[in-house]
Amino acid sequence: MKTRLIGVAILFILGFTAVAQKAIIRGQITDKSNGETLPFANIYVKDDVSKGTTSDLDGNFTLKLDAGTYTIVFSFTSFTSIEKEMTVEAGETYVENIAMGTSSDILGEVKVVVEKKASNTMAAFDREKMKSTNMVDGTSSEQMKKTGDGDAGEVIKRVTGVSVEGGKYVYVRGLGDRYTKTILNGMVIPGLDPDRNTIQMDIFPTNLIDNITVYKTFTPELPGDYTGGLVNIVTKDFPTQKTLSFKAGFGYNTITTFNPDFILYPKGNLDFLGIDDGTRKMPVSPTVNFPDPTEGKEYLTTLTKKFNQQMAVAPATAMMNQSYSFGIGNQINSEKKDLDYGYNFYVNYQNNYNYYDDVRYNAFRKDPDASVYDLFPDRKSSGQMGQQNVIWSALLGQSIKINKRHKLSLNLFHTQNGQSTAASLNEVNFELNPATLFKQSLQYTQRSVSNLNLSGKHTLKKNKWTANWSISPSYSTISDPDIRSTILEREGNPENNIPYTYGLNPSVGSEIRRIFRDLSEYNLNSKVDFEYAFKKKDSLESKIKFGLSEVYKSRSYRIYDFIFDIEGNNVDIDQFDPNYFFQDENIWTVETDEGTYASGERELANTFDARQAVFAAYVMNELPVTEKFKAVYGVRAEKVINKYSGENNTGTVIFNDSTVLDELNFLPAVNLVYAIKDSLFETMNVRASYAQTLARPSFREKSIAQIYDPLQGRRYNGNIDLLQTVIHNADLRWEYFYGRTEVLSVSAFYKKFINPIEIVSFEVAPNEVKPTNAGEADVYGIELEARKRIGWVEKDYVKLYIGANFTYVKSQIDMNKILIDKGTDQYTEKEIRQANAREGETIGDYRPMFGQSPYLVNAFISFSQDSLGIDANLSYNVQGKRLAVIGIGAIPDVYEQPFHSLNFKISKKFGKNMQWKGSLTAQNILNFAQRRWYESYNTDPQVYDYLLQGRTISASISYTLK
Repeated sequence: MKTRLIGVAILFILGFTAVAQKAIIRGQITDKSNGETLPFANIYVKDDVSKGTTSDLDGNFTLKLDAGTYTIVFSFTSFTSIEKEMTVEAGETYVENIAMGTSSDILGEVKVVVEKKASNTMAAFDREKMKSTNMVDGTSSEQMKKTGDGDAGEVIKRVTGVSVEGGKYVYVRGLGDRYTKTILNGMVIPGLDPDRNTIQMDIFPTNLIDNITVYKTFTPELPGDYTGGLVNIVTKDFPTQKTLSFKAGFGYNTITTFNPDFILYPKGNLDFLGIDDGTRKMPVSPTVNFPDPTEGKEYLTTLTKKFNQQMAVAPATAMMNQSYSFGIGNQINSEKKDLDYGYNFYVNYQNNYNYYDDVRYNAFRKDPDASVYDLFPDRKSSGQMGQQNVIWSALLGQSIKINKRHKLSLNLFHTQNGQSTAASLNEVNFELNPATLFKQSLQYTQRSVSNLNLSGKHTLKKNKWTANWSISPSYSTISDPDIRSTILEREGNPENNIPYTYGLNPSVGSEIRRIFRDLSEYNLNSKVDFEYAFKKKDSLESKIKFGLSEVYKSRSYRIYDFIFDIEGNNVDIDQFDPNYFFQDENIWTVETDEGTYASGERELANTFDARQAVFAAYVMNELPVTEKFKAVYGVRAEKVINKYSGENNTGTVIFNDSTVLDELNFLPAVNLVYAIKDSLFETMNVRASYAQTLARPSFREKSIAQIYDPLQGRRYNGNIDLLQTVIHNADLRWEYFYGRTEVLSVSAFYKKFINPIEIVSFEVAPNEVKPTNAGEADVYGIELEARKRIGWVEKDYVKLYIGANFTYVKSQIDMNKILIDKGTDQYTEKEIRQANAREGETIGDYRPMFGQSPYLVNAFISFSQDSLGIDANLSYNVQGKRLAVIGIGAIPDVYEQPFHSLNFKISKKFGKNMQWKGSLTAQNILNFAQRRWYESYNTDPQVYDYLLQGRTISASISYTLK
């Protein structure tokens, strides 16, 4: 019996293997005139229609055949059929993506146009761009491979009119983060910094991205809270074949790696995962009451000793930067042909070190005497700062297609970030209470975002109706467990035989402080879209689209602040040692009545809860007026309600779930497209657009919170009276697509801002800033883009591309319409500037808009030689200086200076089937620093802050099976 069972099992396995060992042909059918997919096209073997299939609602198909040679027919109603002869082998997967045309599109002999999946090649993305009803730019996964970029932050800065702040946050057309929005697969999710409108781009490695699209004009199906651009990151979906990839990389930084002076916050056991292991957890209850030493309670000693004794920065080894990634995906088709399953799984890990050996944070003022042009220092800080930044992310994407008409998708995404920072600074105060201070700070910030996206796509009623829906909950956290700051005054003069001593003197800003901060936020984004396609009397297809959406956010923010003082005679120590004050023998006791003791200082303004709900509905029509002229018009209604709970530190102002923002806005939009030329290899369009959009204040901005940064010594103050910004947008573009992947385009744009939000410094406290509305502003500019392919050697597939894009922007804001509180009176910004003007200085009516760069330049040269598997890319990016902090009165303006970024990458494929690839990358070749400067009339600029990161050289090895 056992032998028979074994025999049956063997026969079953052999039979299963025989069934499984068929050749698989997969691909996607698209309309070559507009790049749209063609659902329910027919794919079959000529002379044997029983061996056939149809494309699904995404235009994808799977055809299984025995080994052999076949003539495959691709047909679709009103399109010219295409025949392709193929020889296939058992167990192999073949990808054939076909672009079909009508008989009027075919000139002479029918040609098969083979492209990869729509939007993930340069040519396919250009085709989508030229046929889009919106003004879009972007990049494809093919371009990402050519440039060798590791994450979305590196990729996006190559897009026309786009720059990236700190390698993370996107600026479009020079407009800051407030006016640019990032979404993932069409859905709103919070970033690692939920106060920003854009997601931190470096959390998305390129191996999980299918394409990135930047919408520069608004259409009603999109969220209404952006004006510079909407960045949609589309992750890889249904794989056409099995993929398996692994990558490992190591980087050397010229300033940081193996630097013997490197410092860091002492590590926890789980820092390598971006997770605090609990050693930094707040050791006391947030509601604990600390007795005063005069009460003589031993409980005070017990509470003080609960805090970790480590306060000083620690020497550490900055290892080489490391990055790893792994990915796997496949598609499984049922034999019943009515159920297909696809999945992608990616995990990525980075561990990077940074060391700044000359970090500077300063505060300068104008002299009260208008005849003095030089700025004089209020405070100067300089020293060293070390950082370790760990970030990892994981994505599991799954899709099921049912009967080729229905698709259900589930994406699970999580990203985790832990950043450890240690700073040792020497600070000199020149103004009130002049003093020399020595300061050491330790900060560990833990961030996480978890997102689930459940979506469906359905084709209904003879393919005329399509319905799309999505539900996407997210949960994000930010925790700063135990920020430790020690500031001691240094006194003495060794030249006069008076040795240096270090002591705690609060009157000059000396302090010992521990801060614990926690933020948690829950988001829920849901939407449903319906589209009805119909043909007009002239046989041109028109589309009506309408839908509903909701975005709900709920945030809880807590800060717990602990100050440490010394009872008894003030202790002066001969060495700067922050650990000294927490050693057991130096803690206050009842017996000695001397030493360090803790006191809780709960600032009520820094504890708040806030909620926001945005309800939206829209309707739009895509109307082809003629074969060459198309109009897309519609309106979106958005209703926003913000609730806030919190109080000021004195308890005199209390908000209890109070409504602080309640607005209903109707956002009209019109997009016009005229095709001057429209053929297979040459398209020329003229586009025009008008739309109204919004920008809303963040939870932190529309609050009464006062958030202190102990590293920089600066404080951010909320403004509960902030208004949302309304923007009117007008755009005009001429674009010319020629050859296979060559582009020329010229764009002009104008934006009118009503109540723009800007960051302003306090006249009496230059280290404090707050957001404020600033009347009205105008922004106008032009964009130029060119991409050219040089040469063509078909035998070796040699490709050389050169490309550049340039954006020029002029912004102005009327200072006569900006009202600023000064004491109990209000003045215009122009009046305050005139009162503090230097001799000979003329104050006009306008100044540049906050955060607006006057120009952006991107340029690249890329080379590839397919037969040798060589790819090389040299890229350059810079943006003009922009107003970073608005000075008021005696405080000068702060401008962020241009950062000239030059990067190079070369890679070589090798091994059987070119599955291995080695890469070498050089970043920040010009060794530029991040710089923000005070600027004033007729004098040299002075440093506001300065960070030099150095050059980084990285090498990586990857393996891909597909």
